[in-house]
Amino acid sequence: MNIRQEKNHIVDVLFVLALFVVFTLSALVLVILGANVYRQTVRYMDENYTARTAYSYLTEKVRQNDIYDSISIGELEGTTALVLTREIGDTDYATYLYLHDGSLRELFMRQGSDIGSDPLSAGKEIMPLQDWVLTSAGEHLLHIDLTLEDGTRKELYISLHSH
Repeated sequence: MNIRQEKNHIVDVLFVLALFVVFTLSALVLVILGANVYRQTVRYMDENYTARTAYSYLTEKVRQNDIYDSISIGELEGTTALVLTREIGDTDYATYLYLHDGSLRELFMRQGSDIGSDPLSAGKEIMPLQDWVLTSAGEHLLHIDLTLEDGTRKELYISLHSH
């Protein structure tokens, strides 16, 4: 083998090696970019799911109890609550939706009954929620300002049909 053929052979090997390195680096960059896009998409979907779940849950609870004079903003042991009252048979019941220990809770009970020393803990945990502010935004409109677990704030307006 002469020197010229040997140099051409080395150049061929270096070219193939360089091509392999470029391909490997391109694949690595593509995987990193894809992982970042996936991570952002999952984060956005989780946030959107949490917000939609909170919206749907609260809206559905109000719709289920949208009977004249049965929805009010009240208190349960000093905590602001959405109070949904209903008469079943000859007995009055109330569903309290309130915030306790970082979660939205629901407590269903007969009005006037005693449920123990810590009624706030007796409610069923529905979903994590940092904070909420309930206000009446008019005669037929309920305004709920939600702060989700990650600190994102969302507003919800629910029209009351029976008031």
